[in-house]
Amino acid sequence: MTEAGAARAERSDADALLVVRLRAGDVDAFDLLVERYQLPLFRFLRGLVGSPEQAEDLLQETFLRAFRAIGSLDDPGLLRGWLYRIAHNLALSALRRRRLISWLPLQPGRPLGVVSHDRTAIEAAEVSAALARVPLDQRAPLLLHLVAGFSYAEVAVLLGVSEGTVRMRISRGRAAFRAAYRAGENDDAP
Repeated sequence: MTEAGAARAERSDADALLVVRLRAGDVDAFDLLVERYQLPLFRFLRGLVGSPEQAEDLLQETFLRAFRAIGSLDDPGLLRGWLYRIAHNLALSALRRRRLISWLPLQPGRPLGVVSHDRTAIEAAEVSAALARVPLDQRAPLLLHLVAGFSYAEVAVLLGVSEGTVRMRISRGRAAFRAAYRAGENDDAP
């Protein structure tokens, strides 16, 4: 077994034990669940929706739904994928709502954020802006694979598509991201 495969198996076993504890009503197990998955899920959600504030809201809703439905998880070893699937579905719903709301007449303008001159913040904003221009059907697998570390096969199961489709979407997503990022750099040129 490869090192990555062994790490996945170990994580799956730890997740299965965590699910058993959650189902038994162990409050400390829920704290451990949040501690283990909060940051990776937040990064994934922020990448999908583009807003840290909305990502935080979706993250809380993800954990709430997981807590309520933990009994419905068929294979406790698949906890990680199940959490990402909940987060993905919530993000898609939020993006659909955002699209509908943006079509409503007389929508007030979005407030302007504080301008930061910190290079790291500027680069993060550029990456977020470029990522937002990647089509959602390519952005989700790209983030699941590159940020969350899921294999192509795992992403395929999570999104309900073939592994070949995942490979194609990730490849196209990478190209779209590069193009969007370069376009953003060219916009800043004098």
